[in-house]
Amino acid sequence: MAPNAFYDLAARYDPPKCDEDTRVEVISEIMDWIGDRDSPKRLLCMTGAAGAGKSALQQTIAERCADSGILGCAVFFSSQDPTRNNLSRIVPTIAFQLGQHVPTLQDYIRKAIEKDPPIFTRTTRTQMDSLVVRPFKCLQANVGFDAHSFPHAVLIDALDECAGEERQAELLSTIKHCLLDNDLPFRVFIAS
Repeated sequence: MAPNAFYDLAARYDPPKCDEDTRVEVISEIMDWIGDRDSPKRLLCMTGAAGAGKSALQQTIAERCADSGILGCAVFFSSQDPTRNNLSRIVPTIAFQLGQHVPTLQDYIRKAIEKDPPIFTRTTRTQMDSLVVRPFKCLQANVGFDAHSFPHAVLIDALDECAGEERQAELLSTIKHCLLDNDLPFRVFIAS
């Protein structure tokens, strides 16, 4: 996985974020959208020119979601860091962060890896299905599990800094097929 891609790791010390009292309305709208678990719109894509402040906004949203207990995972790509500029580590990074919230989910992910040790060499879509979708569906099948209590914000920043447009498209296709088409309770916010 790519721990340097987490929103709060030392490798990203003093990341850009929105100054207090700036972008208040945009932050509020995004947080309202993330918090509305019943909304049929589960994907939000933000695009803009380099230096427009997308990463600052993503960092601010990540911190607010973490403070609110709704951050499922956050991945910050960087073209300058070889551990976070390609897709090879994205799904394990997402699965690891999601698994940190519920030990039972962590167990299902571990079993998937034990069942298929070369899973990390498979396609992004296969990894997402094996390490996120199936384990989460097993978790949902548990009596007493409340999907509405699970941290559901999935944040991906700087997708354009993932090496190769084909790989960027592969990740978008994987998110659509695996997370959205399977009706999982996640709100996915992508900046590029």
